[in-house]
Amino acid sequence: MLTKLHESAQTYIRPEYFFFAAVFLSLLFVLTPEEEMLSRQEAAAGESVRLLENPYDALELIAKAAYVYDSREKKSLFEKDAHELLPLASITKIMTAFTALSLIPETTYISIDEEAIREEGDSGFMVGERWLLRDLLTYMLLESSNDGAAAVSSAIGEIFEGSGMDEKEYKARFVAEMNALAMRSGLLETYFLNESGLDIGEAKAGAYSTAAEAAELLRLALEKFPDLFTETRLSELVLENEEGQRRAARNTNTNLTEVPLLMASKTGYTDLAGGNLVIAFDAGFNRPIIISVLGSTMDGRFTDAEKLVWATLEALGQNSE
Repeated sequence: MLTKLHESAQTYIRPEYFFFAAVFLSLLFVLTPEEEMLSRQEAAAGESVRLLENPYDALELIAKAAYVYDSREKKSLFEKDAHELLPLASITKIMTAFTALSLIPETTYISIDEEAIREEGDSGFMVGERWLLRDLLTYMLLESSNDGAAAVSSAIGEIFEGSGMDEKEYKARFVAEMNALAMRSGLLETYFLNESGLDIGEAKAGAYSTAAEAAELLRLALEKFPDLFTETRLSELVLENEEGQRRAARNTNTNLTEVPLLMASKTGYTDLAGGNLVIAFDAGFNRPIIISVLGSTMDGRFTDAEKLVWATLEALGQNSE
């Protein structure tokens, strides 16, 4: 009987039926064209996320050191040897202005003396003319005026030391106040030997700092005295001395228009320092970003900073997606 049932099964269940059944079952697991397309898109999206590069990785900077700081989030976005001690050059004048405004009222009149005019560079000042401190500082920051910085330091030094001392002693007192303010502000790697940042000799700079602390210096100054430091975003400003004589101050940052929503900037250049630059810009929705570049070249400081600006905007855009 069993033999007959086995023979009957062989008769009615043909081998090709097993093949067709297998094909049918496999078709149950085949994706529809729409499902297949969606699957491929999801895979491609996943792959693009995996391949997404950090915009900073492709940068080639001339600068010896650079730093990008997100003020709103209070964190570093990019660093290149950001804690290496380097000559500061005229970035120093940010602290000169910061210190001056921290010590005396901005409406104090400052006289331009003969000693100040002897400083390197000619800003067109005349001996004996008087300027409101605020206007003189604005001129100093825009033009990077060494004689303006010297006039400020000697005048304020005399206020604190009293008359009867020489210019070097007055300046030394003011520079001591600059260093004290740097320490109180947490700028522990920053120190000043003069008020302008000019090189003192072939091997000694007028001030030293790091890219990280140079950025922090601008952030603090902009936070404490925004009205003064936001004027450094302007290409030119006409100012008047006490006698009403008008003088145009032209910004040494010639790359102002290349940075979107610029908030503040300060250049620096000496033989020892090379090209330095610190800027602040708004990355959108009140998000100040501070960028510092130290040890670049005269032109390279601008292109370095510009590269960092656009890499920062790209990086922030990626994070918001």
